[in-house]
Amino acid sequence: MEQIIALLSHFKYWVLFPLSIVEGPIIAVIAGLLCSKEFLNPLYAWVIIVMGDITGDSLVYMLGRWGKSTPLREISRWLGFTDAKMARTRFFFEANPTRTISLSKIILGVGVAGIYMAGNARVPYKKFIGVCLVTSAAQYVAYIGIGILFGEAYRQINQYLNYFTSITLLVAVALVLFFFIKSKLKKI
Repeated sequence: MEQIIALLSHFKYWVLFPLSIVEGPIIAVIAGLLCSKEFLNPLYAWVIIVMGDITGDSLVYMLGRWGKSTPLREISRWLGFTDAKMARTRFFFEANPTRTISLSKIILGVGVAGIYMAGNARVPYKKFIGVCLVTSAAQYVAYIGIGILFGEAYRQINQYLNYFTSITLLVAVALVLFFFIKSKLKKI
């Protein structure tokens, strides 16, 4: 963490964009801390972080939409996601794109899978990017605000974000295993 703070303090906005593509929430909290110490401008930091987050989301979306034989596609087939199930998922994303994409972005740990599924479900990119932009804009106002108000506690905030992500991933894995076992038992 100290290395990230040192990088952001020295290179400022140049390194903020690539870091926010990879890990937006904790970078936004750290940027908020640096904004409170007047190393960064909160408005510039917010715009750059949102653009970095949108860039990462777009890359994952494109992988889901146009990836021919990705490991995720093979794993999804192995888990029992048939073309019929993908058609139902596609219908759900088409019927509720705002809700599903927003929840994918807000729930830490499963966001990448939801964004990948939005691409795989062929949600129109214009709709996808609009929802992502609005959700990211609101999300990063909150994260930067947390950084400005409680930035000195970034280690603790990172620990809580990691706990939340771990719990979310465990629940997601448990659900995948449940549905996998359920689909295999139906075949017996």
